[in-house]
Amino acid sequence: MVEVEGTPLNIPGNKDKEKKRNRKQKQKSSGENPIVAFFTDKRFRIVFGTILMLSAIFLLISGISYFAYGAADQSLVTAHPILANAESNNIKNYGGPLGAFLSEFFFNQGFGIGTFFLIYMLAALSLKVFGKYKYRTSSTILISMVAMVTVSSLFGFLDVEMGSLTFFAVGGAHGHYLNQFCESVAGPFGCIALNILLLVILIALTINSLTHVYRYVKEFIANYRLKQLQKKHEQEIERRNTFDESDNEKKPEEKAAPKKEHRGIAFKHDDVEVVECEPKAEVFEAVAEPETPSAAPVITDQPRPAEAPAEAVEMKEIEKADNIAEKPFDPTAELSKYKFPPTSLLRDIPDTGKSVDVDEQEENKATITKTLSDYGIEIRSIEVCVGPTVTLYEIIPAEGVRISKIKNLEDDIALSLSALGIRIIAPIPGKGTIGIEVPNKDKRTVSMRDVIESKKFQDCKYELPIAMGCTISNDVFIADLAKMPHILVAGATGMGKSVGLNAIVTSLLYKKHPSELKFVMIDPKMVEFSMYSKLEYHYIAKMEGEDECIVTDMNKAVATLKSLVAEMENRLLLLRDANVRNIKEYNTKFIQRRLNPEKGHKFMPYIVVIIDELADLIMNIGRKEVETPISRITQKARAVGIHMILATQRPSTDIITGVIKANCPGRIAFRVTQMVDSRTILDRSGAQQLIGRGDMLISYNNEITRVQCAFVDTPEVEAIANYIDEQVGFDSAYMLPEYTPDMEGGNNSGGQGGGLGSISDRDSLFEEVAKQLVNGELNPSTSGIQRRYSIGYNRAGRLMDQLEAAGIVSASQGGKPRQVLMDPINLQSLLDN
Repeated sequence: MVEVEGTPLNIPGNKDKEKKRNRKQKQKSSGENPIVAFFTDKRFRIVFGTILMLSAIFLLISGISYFAYGAADQSLVTAHPILANAESNNIKNYGGPLGAFLSEFFFNQGFGIGTFFLIYMLAALSLKVFGKYKYRTSSTILISMVAMVTVSSLFGFLDVEMGSLTFFAVGGAHGHYLNQFCESVAGPFGCIALNILLLVILIALTINSLTHVYRYVKEFIANYRLKQLQKKHEQEIERRNTFDESDNEKKPEEKAAPKKEHRGIAFKHDDVEVVECEPKAEVFEAVAEPETPSAAPVITDQPRPAEAPAEAVEMKEIEKADNIAEKPFDPTAELSKYKFPPTSLLRDIPDTGKSVDVDEQEENKATITKTLSDYGIEIRSIEVCVGPTVTLYEIIPAEGVRISKIKNLEDDIALSLSALGIRIIAPIPGKGTIGIEVPNKDKRTVSMRDVIESKKFQDCKYELPIAMGCTISNDVFIADLAKMPHILVAGATGMGKSVGLNAIVTSLLYKKHPSELKFVMIDPKMVEFSMYSKLEYHYIAKMEGEDECIVTDMNKAVATLKSLVAEMENRLLLLRDANVRNIKEYNTKFIQRRLNPEKGHKFMPYIVVIIDELADLIMNIGRKEVETPISRITQKARAVGIHMILATQRPSTDIITGVIKANCPGRIAFRVTQMVDSRTILDRSGAQQLIGRGDMLISYNNEITRVQCAFVDTPEVEAIANYIDEQVGFDSAYMLPEYTPDMEGGNNSGGQGGGLGSISDRDSLFEEVAKQLVNGELNPSTSGIQRRYSIGYNRAGRLMDQLEAAGIVSASQGGKPRQVLMDPINLQSLLDN
């Protein structure tokens, strides 16, 4: 190798080796299988989707022309191969010899008319590859195949019973031979039973889609009739106004003229034939003779009885249409048959009957009294309140005793009682007593079923009721998430944090209809919320175009949070247009049909965002990237019904910052290892003295309550999810706005406000560096750019910021290398625009 001052020259061989090495390093760092990466690559999806769509269009055109020219082409297709027909040029099918051959194969020798469902399946799969089709691939293929077989069999039955009516078998060879075989085995009745069975299976598979189509058509017809009736109503009002104006103009003449005119007409026309026209004379006399007020209505009302019934019918129709329009909107109508999960799905934990007996209570009371008296503290009384895991001893000290003196004896009381987790509440808010919480020797498990079946939960009228468990006084603890409005959850590993999150979700599932509530679940650990994926078509909200409804990818988690910011902004605009201040007032107005859906108004479900491990998300993505959207949501999203639950097992100040704490007044603390962690989450000590296993402190409404979390196990959650999944759901999950970098505006370095994304401010090397990064010829790092182009570090760093703002490379992830996010096709499109 030729060297100059110890540096190898960049000869072509070295460049090729460097490219291969970069590709291998890229594959190794990404950890993806090359085969999987090839099939998931966007370029492959574009090519494969285009092939599927063109195939569907070609088969459709060939099939339609087969009906017109198939009889003429049939003999040529069956007698000669495709190439021979191509040379003779006698085929009339628009698809040429290939189209004629495929049409003959599928329509005559295959499934007949049912082949159109095969074409539909190809088109649907193409749209799915492009990301424009929202239904499941497996269900699409299954329904298309069943529909193809069913239609083929139905038309095949007609072929067998009535004989072939066209030049080809309408049900195809499949339908013909299937019914022929069935008839030979079970007779005509067997054929009918087979076709009815296939038809029932098809209807069962498509019942959801058919129901939605029926509702859409019904609503369309009702809206059309309503508009027509309203239009007639407006025309009738205009006609009446015009008629009234003309009557007002003629009133002066009608006072004197009518009687003279009637008499004059009678005398002029009846002067000779008065005897012959006796009946007419009587009529004229009856009209002209009386001048009393009672006669006037007879004259004026006589011509109108013929019009009265038509007007009455029309007015009834208009009133009926008005009643339809005034009928309150029902947000649950689309899933009107939805049933809430029964409590039998939850495990009934029997009460063991073990509780703190009277002897133990008296012994603890005597020990506490003696310990306090040993330190010169006299008490006037002591009362006992037995809870599921701890017992509260309320004492009233004698006059002149300082509270701080009792609080300082916490460790001494724990030593005398031989118990861990002693907590002194001095004083108990609103009571004027001092509480000493002592753990029970036999702890009782609080069943989620008991909490859900409690009268307090069943009669609760909160917007978002979350039932957490039982307090020391054995009362069910229920809080309103809509008023909290965001919660911080912290606790060491294994102390019940995951069970607490499941209890929150479960209590909401038992209280809110799918049209009223949606969840966004971000699960960096990938195992905590996986069982809730079955709720996708009922309770889950996700970004448009995403396959997974539970967010497990770190980068997608940030995009989802920014998408929620966009959803928040859209909802705030709708609230502004509706002149309301919160989601409850907005939905009330919409239910009363005081908001026009044609102007973008819609019923808003509540959205509960749950992040299971905030610390892991921040460490992998970066604090600024995660903190910015979270702070924006917690600051402004309460009014539009978006609420956050942030959970972490590391409640340190670098994770739960002041910005996040300021907007999350609701706090749930399970047992932590250090007092400083308790102060971080609760702003006071105490969480480090909990006993674990669901024992927690809840800060709500400026009060701290000790609660034993209700236990809900994984099999119970799965049973609830399965029960909901088996019911009819929406066509798709609730779609959040798709996040694009332009949505950030100038909030951060990724926006255009700082000039990093502006075309005029881009570095002259931007295009060249971008192309080399996308082609794998350059490592995505600031130092790599600096070395390759021999520029200063500041300019290289500015180039990297511009590449990140343009979405070409990912954000910095600590010690991990950046990832190239764009392929050559998208890069070229970006540069061209």
